[in-house]
Amino acid sequence: MSPTGRSGDRVVDLVVIGFGPTGAALAGLCARRGLDVVVIERDTEVFPLPRAVQIDHEGLRVLQELGCADEVLSDSILNDGLAFVTADRRTLLSATVPPLAPTGWPSSVFFHQPTFESILRRTVLGMGVDVRLGAEVQGLDQDDQGVDVSLGGGGSLRARYVVGCDGARSMTRKAIGTALSDTGFEESWLVVDLLLAGDVPDLPTRCLQVCDPARPHTLVPMPAPRFRFEFMLLPGEAEEDVRRAEVIDDLMSVWIDPALAEVERSAVYTFHGLVASTWRDRRVLLAGDAAHQTPPFLGQGMCAGMRDAANLAWKLAGVLGGASPDGLLDTYQAEREPHAQLVIDAAVGFGQLICMTDPEASRRRDEAMLADFSGEATAPDFIPPLAGGPAIGPGGGRLSCQPRILGELLDDRVGPTFLLCTADRIDPDSRNARWWVDRAVVLDVASTPAIAELLDGSDACVVRPDRYVMIRGTVDEVTAFAASALGSALPV
Repeated sequence: MSPTGRSGDRVVDLVVIGFGPTGAALAGLCARRGLDVVVIERDTEVFPLPRAVQIDHEGLRVLQELGCADEVLSDSILNDGLAFVTADRRTLLSATVPPLAPTGWPSSVFFHQPTFESILRRTVLGMGVDVRLGAEVQGLDQDDQGVDVSLGGGGSLRARYVVGCDGARSMTRKAIGTALSDTGFEESWLVVDLLLAGDVPDLPTRCLQVCDPARPHTLVPMPAPRFRFEFMLLPGEAEEDVRRAEVIDDLMSVWIDPALAEVERSAVYTFHGLVASTWRDRRVLLAGDAAHQTPPFLGQGMCAGMRDAANLAWKLAGVLGGASPDGLLDTYQAEREPHAQLVIDAAVGFGQLICMTDPEASRRRDEAMLADFSGEATAPDFIPPLAGGPAIGPGGGRLSCQPRILGELLDDRVGPTFLLCTADRIDPDSRNARWWVDRAVVLDVASTPAIAELLDGSDACVVRPDRYVMIRGTVDEVTAFAASALGSALPV
C-alpha cells in the first residue's frame, strides 16, 4: 500500500509529465520495476503531426524490455542506408546501415509514429500504469519528502519524484528554472507525410539528403503506403506560404507526380541544438526534449529520449526501493548530458553540411565530397559511450552486446536487473556471491559460453539494467565498485 500525503491522499512513487515516447517508455520501465506510476498527459489522443520516423537498435532493445519490440517491427521497414546527393543527383556520400546490430536488433528501422505510439501506449497501459489523458499540470511544489503536483481544474497529486517528459516547451523545465544552452543552429523545415496511391518506382528506397543550394531537402521512405518529404524554408518564407497545397505539389513534383500522392499531414518545425543546463532539481527531473533537443539529420531525437528513460528508470527504482541513496540520481545527467551533446554536435554538423544555400560554398562542398567519395561506406553507429563516473568504472561505458542463449535473447533471461558475468564459476558462499544475491543474474562462461564476448578478456563484467557495461575487471574489483556505486556495503 502506498503512503499517504499531507492531505491524506495516496502518495505515488513517480509522476511522469507527458505520454510521448520518452514518457511512455519511462513509465513502463518503472512500472516493470514495481513502482507506482501516474502519467499526466494534456492531450487525449496521439499527437497527429509528423515527427519521428526512425528508431535505432538501442531503442528497440528498450521496447524489448517493455514487451512490444516485435509488434513495432511488424509495422516498420528496415533502414538499409543513406545517401547525400548534389542538385543534379551526383552521389556525395553513400553508406549502408548494417541490418543487425550486436544488440540483437536491426540497426535502424523506419516507422509511422502514430502507429508506433499507439502500440507503446497500449503496452504501458497493460502494465498497470495510471495514465490520465486530458489532464494538465499547472504547478510543482516540492519539499524534502516529495512533490505536490497541481492539476488544472483544482486537483492535485503527491509524488515522491516527478520527471518532466513534456517536450521542447516543457513546463517542468520552466518550473525548475533551468536555462538552455544553444549550439547556434536554427533552421525551419517543412515536413510532409504522403499517402501514395500505389508503387512509385522512382522514389528512393533509402534516406536521401539532397544538398541543393536552391532548396535543401530530404526524402525518407516509410512503411507503405507512406512516404516523407522534408524541405528547408528559405529566407523570408512563412509557414502559411509553404503549406499551401499548390506549393507542396510544386516542391515534390521533381520527384513524384502529385496526382500519385495525398498529403496526409504537414507541419513546419524549427530545428535546434539545445541542452538544458540542469536536468535535476532535487525531486524533479527532465528527460527527452525537455532536457535536450537535436536536429533530425541523424534521426536521433526520439532515440535520445528513450536512452534517458532507460538510464533513469533503474536508478529511480533503486532509490525509491531503498536499495540506493538519492545521490545515485545525480549520475543521470552526468552520464547522459555528454552522451546527448555528442549526438547533437554530430547532427548539427550534418545539418550545416546539408543546409548550405550559398552557391559558391555549396560548389566547394560538392567538389570536396566528390573528390573524397570512394564508394559505399558503412554508416557509423551514433551511440557514443557513457563517460566514466560513480556508476561507470574501468572497461565500462559501452552498450553491451546481446547474444542468444538457447534461443532466448540475453535480456529476456536477465530481466530488469543487473547481470554479473564471470569467466569462472564463483563460490556461492563467498562474500562477493552473497552481495550479488537478489541484485543480479550471475552467469559464467562454463555454463553459458555465449557470454564470453561480454567479458572481452576480463575475469568479470557487470552489465547495468540499462544494458550498459558498468565495469570489467576481477570479481573482487567489479563487486567492490558496484557496491560503492549502489551505496550498499559488502557483507562481512
